[in-house]
Amino acid sequence: MILQELCDLYDRLAADPSHANEIARPGWSREKVAWALVIDESGTVLGLYPVLQGEKQKYQELMVPEHDGRTVGIKPFFLCDKGSYLLGIGDKRAQKCHDASRELHESVLQDCDDAGARAALALFNNKDAAESLTQAEVDALSLGGMVMLCLSQPGKPIYERDAVKEAWRLYRESNANDTSVDGWCSVTGRRESLARLFPQVTGVPGAQSSGASLVSYNFDAATSYGKDQAYNASISEEAAFKSGYALKYLLGDKHHRVYQGNTAVVFWTDTPIPLGNDFLLLISGGPVAEDKEVRDGLEQTLKEMRLGRPLSQIDAKAGYCLLGLSPNAARLSVRFFERGTFGSLANRYGWYLRDTEIVGEKGLSLWQLLAQTAPMGKLDNIPSTLVTRCFEAMMSGGEFPKALSELVRSRMRADHGMVTSGGKSYDCMGRRAAVLKACYVRHMRLQGVEPSEKEGIEVALNRENTNMGYLLGRLFAVLERAQQGAISSANATIRDRYIGAASTTPARVFQPLLRGCQAHLSALRKDPSKAWLANKLERELDDIIGRRLPDTGIPKVLSADDQDMFFVGYYQERCDLWVSKAERDAANETASDDNKTKED
Repeated sequence: MILQELCDLYDRLAADPSHANEIARPGWSREKVAWALVIDESGTVLGLYPVLQGEKQKYQELMVPEHDGRTVGIKPFFLCDKGSYLLGIGDKRAQKCHDASRELHESVLQDCDDAGARAALALFNNKDAAESLTQAEVDALSLGGMVMLCLSQPGKPIYERDAVKEAWRLYRESNANDTSVDGWCSVTGRRESLARLFPQVTGVPGAQSSGASLVSYNFDAATSYGKDQAYNASISEEAAFKSGYALKYLLGDKHHRVYQGNTAVVFWTDTPIPLGNDFLLLISGGPVAEDKEVRDGLEQTLKEMRLGRPLSQIDAKAGYCLLGLSPNAARLSVRFFERGTFGSLANRYGWYLRDTEIVGEKGLSLWQLLAQTAPMGKLDNIPSTLVTRCFEAMMSGGEFPKALSELVRSRMRADHGMVTSGGKSYDCMGRRAAVLKACYVRHMRLQGVEPSEKEGIEVALNRENTNMGYLLGRLFAVLERAQQGAISSANATIRDRYIGAASTTPARVFQPLLRGCQAHLSALRKDPSKAWLANKLERELDDIIGRRLPDTGIPKVLSADDQDMFFVGYYQERCDLWVSKAERDAANETASDDNKTKED
């Protein structure tokens, strides 16, 4: 299915006039070229010129005769290669590389009656060709950048000459006929020449710099009927080229890919539609669009999804694909793949946005959600299996894995919701509470349970909730606020010292904390400017302890689910304590308008 979608993407790109000069045909590929080596018809080097473009003077990406991957072995490329192959410059293998390249060019150009072909062959027979270069130029070529051969002028590559192109085509056809293996292609369903190797794909973080393969077999247990390498996958050469090139195109275009840790996420639509790729980029964790019109359209789309309304900015019938890849030695591992329509995506992603919404957080992207499980917030530390399962939950509407809430609780006990990165500390309590809320409400919904008012978890504080963990979380937030009000100069609060123990073994922690709270309230009442805060906190304590907390008192331990509710209750109560009455009324009015919109 993945290869079929990639082949279809290649066909659409090749048929699009706007991509006519960007999409390679069989036997060609787009590569970064660093230098133009100019020669005359006698094979004499006339000069070496850098091939640069843009304000940042980066190496230019050009269409050249195919570079189909090179590992540790010696493998020459046609008319565009490293200095070691074209001139014999470099390490101790340079002469062997040069000999292999000469053999290739003689095989391709021996019958070609063209000035460029004669110049290229003369270069390989010119033993003193490199002596025309300065030492600085030799040193530059030794660094390994790609060099294209040009005749007379830097802007006239020899491989663009019609006779040379024809010679290259004939050589490839002849070489393919000598080694071809026919079979039924598993992608097209036709009997065609099968590919021995899948094209090497570059651009995946952590993979080999020479490239990695999406389809590969390298041990006997994965082969069958004596078929090895890519023959066991039964993919035609045409399908392998199309799918491999389409994947390289996606990885090379910042509008179709985003890197998250060691996972590369690529995405595309089955038809050009406004905002399509921008929205897929956004939900994959990419940067927000700079164009104001695009940003406004995305914000409107997210709002419509969150409220469950029909899409007005994107065609709901248009299809999309999302593919996540991560490195595995010389191969690529598929972490997830999702195909569907934007209409179905709106429904499922809308549930995801509502589940992860909490006061202060308007829904998290997948990678914001996953970052709450990683030490230091580094995405490289996220287990790849968790990425796959959370993505599936987001896109299918299924349950989040148990490991998600377990890892979030573990991070809370380790860093208390404060992440330090780049010398700065960030409060992640809101996002972590949103993750725990999402796990809980989605589990309840999929179990067919309709929570009562005393069990429900809302976006903001639910004062009717009597869950033990939720109540103790609220109580902990009140105790912390009392300490902050009484001792404004404190370097650390009870959250920094006790939140881990309070969420697991509350009976051991809350008794001394409650005694300390009385001292803090007394200090607040003595300060005329803070007496109002003492009254407010006492009312909260009366509501939590006097009206909600059961007669059995504070338990010795909390279950895993109650620990989740502890952090949700703590965060929502903390937010509520710092919100003014005017702000609370405005928030309630907005929530009421949203509910009316949903009903309409």
